[in-house]
Amino acid sequence: MDALRRVLVIGGASDTETVLKAVLEPRGATVERSRSHRAVSRSVAGPSPEVVIIDLDAEHDSEVATCWQQANRVFIGSDSPSSIASADRFLAKPFQFPELVKVIEDLLQARPAV
Repeated sequence: MDALRRVLVIGGASDTETVLKAVLEPRGATVERSRSHRAVSRSVAGPSPEVVIIDLDAEHDSEVATCWQQANRVFIGSDSPSSIASADRFLAKPFQFPELVKVIEDLLQARPAV
């Protein structure tokens, strides 16, 4: 995995951030977490993330998804959203961390670093 890859986790359990940091950061990616859509504006100031993980059960605001349309998005939730773009991925809860890591790695490899 190339350096300077950025993954942003919005909402969800802190375990998700912890596991992703442990697995992806040694491979050259950075992982950050915003606990809610209100904190997203702070994340916008830096380089754009290539992958955004959005916990649908924690975030019920469509603003979160729309502000990251240029990134690869992975939605995690109890119910599949009614409409997601064909490029977006959805993981149903409960999900397994290896499954999430595989999806993120696939997305990071498919998209060149910006």
